[in-house]
Amino acid sequence: MTNVPLLPRRRATFFGWFTRHWRPRGLALLVLSPALLGVERRPALPIVSSIRCVVLERDDLDPAVWRAIGALGANLVATARPPSPETDRVAGEVGLTYLAFLTTDEIEAFAADPARVAESRAERNLAGFYYWDANLVQEGFTTPDAQQRAYTTLKSLFPDKLVLYPTRLDPIVWSPDFLDQYFRPAFTDLVTPYFYPVGTTIIGEAREQDEWPQRLAELLAALAPRVPAGKGVLPVLQGFEQQGYPVGARFPASQFTIYLRFWPDLAGAAVEAWELPGPGPLVELAGKPALQEGVCALFAGLAGPRARCRLRLTVPWR
Repeated sequence: MTNVPLLPRRRATFFGWFTRHWRPRGLALLVLSPALLGVERRPALPIVSSIRCVVLERDDLDPAVWRAIGALGANLVATARPPSPETDRVAGEVGLTYLAFLTTDEIEAFAADPARVAESRAERNLAGFYYWDANLVQEGFTTPDAQQRAYTTLKSLFPDKLVLYPTRLDPIVWSPDFLDQYFRPAFTDLVTPYFYPVGTTIIGEAREQDEWPQRLAELLAALAPRVPAGKGVLPVLQGFEQQGYPVGARFPASQFTIYLRFWPDLAGAAVEAWELPGPGPLVELAGKPALQEGVCALFAGLAGPRARCRLRLTVPWR
């Protein structure tokens, strides 16, 4: 199968798209780049060694929301907005850092505005950026040239910050030359493969008790040989539930285990998503106490042998 029909009414999220039928389309990973294409390399942020990230899809600066994310054991929030002093303030208030989002077009405008660059450089809690080309019909197909321009521009301005480009996994199935044409690990500090395995995914339906681990493992098996030696990997896990496809507290750790098969030294994880944009049949992490318990336990394990999950659940969260 070489392509798929275009799916209307797609809704953008941090690491993927959902169609009108709310088919989860993505998942994500993160990895460190040893070469910066001529950009001076500076020591990476300490957070890189143990990322515990939760994605926040809504433009929500309520400190209570951020505290709830921190209560899971997270140390990083991936936002859906450009960097701003307001986001920096909220992150600092609750003891977190954050990733800002910029499209490839926005990066050009951002780089040409010295005042905005200086403002972002002054932030204390900005961990980095993620980017993609928002003009494309098919998400995940940002051209190598566009990746290079975006990455080198941001790294030249912020050499000590993370710059990430998410790598979509499902096109490996229906676009055989996808990795050859679009996978460029040199243009992301962290390689970011993503695929949400349970629900009505674009490459097939799966329930938690089905053989989704084999499907995910096959995708990772295609990607892993292309990840350069020395690059760390941070999986971004499905942390939401599609109605009719329930998942439990063990689901986050079950996903993480698949990634460990290919990268045994994994020391971090990210989870999509505490809040999702708009109504629909997807239940976000904020509304799933069992998933919150699973994420908290996973993050505690990643934080070190003395860390413990101390989450106190309330139902509903708010």
